[in-house]
Amino acid sequence: MTAIQEHTDDYALYNATPIAIAGQWPRELRGYAERNGITYPLLVDKDRKTIKNYGVYHWLSFEAYNIARPATFIIDIKGIIQYMYIGSHQFDLVDQTEVINYLKSLNTDNGLQIL
Repeated sequence: MTAIQEHTDDYALYNATPIAIAGQWPRELRGYAERNGITYPLLVDKDRKTIKNYGVYHWLSFEAYNIARPATFIIDIKGIIQYMYIGSHQFDLVDQTEVINYLKSLNTDNGLQIL
């Protein structure tokens, strides 16, 4: 989430809005955002329904349980996924340069959102 924060100005250049969805309690997520200066929207998915629907729910691994794999989706205004990156483990994060370059290649007049 902090890597995304570092690039919020880049997303704005391409009419994209970063949004994070986390399967945590609101208080935990709020504390994390405050400690790390996160200014973009963070959404809570306590029951992990959205995480499961997007196919990133990970019940058990050596590093954790009942979590979401790190994932990035670029979703257009019609709700169609234009780009998807799902990490293979908790520390497998998308390269933000790759996301920004993909945004450059799209017609950003469609009001894209990054999830």
